[in-house]
Amino acid sequence: MTRKKILHITQATGGVKTYTAHILAYADPHAFEFVVIAPQDGSFQQFCAERAITYYPLNLERDTNVFTNLSLLARIVGIIKKEKPDIIHTHSAKGGFLGRLAARFTSSKVIYTPHAFSYLPFSGIKRTIFFLLELSVKKYTTMLLAISYSEANRAIYELGYKKENVRIILNAIPPAAGNLVRSYSSCTEIRMIGRLTHQKNHFLFLEIASFLSKKYAWLRFAILGAGIHDHQEKDIREYLREHKLEDRVRIEAWGDPLTSKRFLTETDIFVTTSVFEGLPFSLLEAMASGIPCVVSKVDGNTDVIQNNENGFACLSREEFCTKIELLIHDCELRETIGQAGYQYVKTVHNLETNLKQLEAIYYEM
Repeated sequence: MTRKKILHITQATGGVKTYTAHILAYADPHAFEFVVIAPQDGSFQQFCAERAITYYPLNLERDTNVFTNLSLLARIVGIIKKEKPDIIHTHSAKGGFLGRLAARFTSSKVIYTPHAFSYLPFSGIKRTIFFLLELSVKKYTTMLLAISYSEANRAIYELGYKKENVRIILNAIPPAAGNLVRSYSSCTEIRMIGRLTHQKNHFLFLEIASFLSKKYAWLRFAILGAGIHDHQEKDIREYLREHKLEDRVRIEAWGDPLTSKRFLTETDIFVTTSVFEGLPFSLLEAMASGIPCVVSKVDGNTDVIQNNENGFACLSREEFCTKIELLIHDCELRETIGQAGYQYVKTVHNLETNLKQLEAIYYEM
């Protein structure tokens, strides 16, 4: 059987990297040949090399320099013409924009997965500009593949994609081996995972930590995410000093998947305070670990959290603190919420099931 060649154009950080790695690792290698365009990344390049996947390192970070982007566009067009992929699967803002623009010069079909649309972080004129950029390459998109229902709804009702050109395959994680084993008898560690960037809204987490630490001397807080795009690390550490939280809040370095697994093993309540999301893998992993989760009420989070059933979705610091305090004082509630989240992810966000859906899409295109 002739393998279909799939070219992934991705920014390869955070959840986008996890999403792409899952496809490369678990899709049928007898049916698909993969090629990757992504930024220089030693661990990801090694990951691809171990699977005999061709990797083209290109800087796909956000950069508004016209000449830089034109040079990148020319290089992507050259790679597409050399590799002649059957399908180009583009990811996120920069990869999605340049990848679709480059595809117009070829006969390849294009899948675009936004992982949260590029205009969501902004307001005013900047939001309008990024919205118009999204619209400008819509016509070069064969299929928009959303990672959540909220992302699909934005594609259809905000950007005007035809429903028949939008498909949904939810972010998913590999099923855990064996049965869940977790104790809910104590509650001392409240934690979050997220790069130190504006999107993850760490200052709200720190405000929550500041409020709760004054009431509960035994509580400790931790953030996993330093070391990649630390746009706000200096300000975060300054906040800790000013509010005398350095002995209550730890900032830990981003690592491999085992690092986050160990981090979650010691987590009693998982919090995410993001201002926007696609559908966060860290939340799925926390729920799959049976951890009760308290999250911001934004796209992606609310696709997963059924409020008051398998977690809590909040709009304000006060609401976060109220829900967290409910969990602190009630071990039975922690177990009920944690187990409900575990069962939900096990059923709905199973990588084996969802990857078969993606393979079917690759086959049909």
